[in-house]
Amino acid sequence: MKKLITFLLALVPMIAAAQQDKVTGTVWCNASQFFVLNHVAGKPNFINGQGGTLHEGGVIFGLKGSGNDYKVVEGDNGEPVGSEYYYSGQNLVFNAKNPTAKQKKINGQRYLLIYDGNELVDVYHEFIAGITGGGWNTIYDLEESLQNDIVFAGEYIDSKGDLVTFSKGERSVTGLFGGKKNFEIKTVYDSPSDIIQFSDGTAYSIKHEDDGLLLTKMDISSEDTESWESTNSTIKLYHVLPANYTGASGKTSRFDFASENVLYNGMLGWFTKKELQLMRNEIYARHGYQFSTPEMKEYFSRCPWYSPRGNNNAVVAELSETEQLNIQQIKRAEKEADE
Repeated sequence: MKKLITFLLALVPMIAAAQQDKVTGTVWCNASQFFVLNHVAGKPNFINGQGGTLHEGGVIFGLKGSGNDYKVVEGDNGEPVGSEYYYSGQNLVFNAKNPTAKQKKINGQRYLLIYDGNELVDVYHEFIAGITGGGWNTIYDLEESLQNDIVFAGEYIDSKGDLVTFSKGERSVTGLFGGKKNFEIKTVYDSPSDIIQFSDGTAYSIKHEDDGLLLTKMDISSEDTESWESTNSTIKLYHVLPANYTGASGKTSRFDFASENVLYNGMLGWFTKKELQLMRNEIYARHGYQFSTPEMKEYFSRCPWYSPRGNNNAVVAELSETEQLNIQQIKRAEKEADE
């Protein structure tokens, strides 16, 4: 991460000079990739984007346009067109044929929406803290928080039928090894990983499966976390049925977060396709959508808060802007899960 921090810190003076622009002056992040945007001298209506991941840089692209609407084009890395270095690191970031970008404000927060035609490709959140205070490490804190509060947090049942709770807002699990135990999320390739380590030194990787979580004990004989390997020792945890959800984890349901805030796309890849389907349909269910498929009818009928209204058109009409955007993001993640 040191190489990327050095590279991005060199951009801060340019960022500060552009604070009044609609999209420049801050960091934009999707919880796995981030970039800063700056004007390029001599190029009107052109904004250059540079960034990468916490592990490495190399993302360069351009936004051409004005106001809130842009076309995503090749970036300007300061090298003359045609030179061997011009395309070095050129990466349009977005896997789209004709990508466009739109800046949008939702509930007081700014987002950069990336489209391929009419299809939403990605959403980048404005992340002001990225260039102030603690600097770029705050992006690591963001990713770690999302990993804990969205990917891990929840209520589960172990093989003995006992409740196991990963708590939202704190790095702890209750019931897995008796009482409450704190853990740290380990860093792999400069980013928060799916590996947690307890105070006694034991470490487990966490993988989402359709019916719960699979914890695999890691061989930590090496000091290098990136070299840790899986063992044959596993723990299976099963999702608590909706009717038995107690809120002990700080969540009201498995996917309550999908109706609360615009999702960070970088976290959706941790969920299985079946989980993504349930996540998307829970948004509708919270408004009383009446499902026709037996699987969805059975699942949501077990949710104490679910009350079908019989007017699906009215349900769709009252979805918030946040929920509509999240549905599009989840659909995209479901599509990518098939590829």
